[in-house]
Amino acid sequence: MLRIRPFVMGHLIGAAMTGAIAGAFVSPQVAFIAALALLGGAIASSFVCQWRPGVEAAGWKLWSVAVLANPIMIAALAFMASDWQCVLGLHRGWDCLSAAMAIVAACLCLLPPLGGLLWRWWKSRFAAAT
Repeated sequence: MLRIRPFVMGHLIGAAMTGAIAGAFVSPQVAFIAALALLGGAIASSFVCQWRPGVEAAGWKLWSVAVLANPIMIAALAFMASDWQCVLGLHRGWDCLSAAMAIVAACLCLLPPLGGLLWRWWKSRFAAAT
């Protein structure tokens, strides 16, 4: 039977919930697409976390690797770097829509690893009590 580590499970569930909740403010279709996108990024990020530093590493290491290894975060940082004038507020208007969406996407990528750390903490606390 496949055993999924608590951090990975919490990370994946947190990504799906974050995408669904954030997308629900727009429409049900966007909620579904955002949940799938963040879930896909979390899957890729979880593979990197299992490789390096390992899912039993310190929380700050695991969170930082999970955030920086997420392909959505990498793409969002690339969009923000290409539209750096919009990010700094030097340029405004409809041309800055992609930079604004990249900022939102980057902020959404910060939350799912926290769900993974919370789930790992909860499971270790429950295991220690029994």
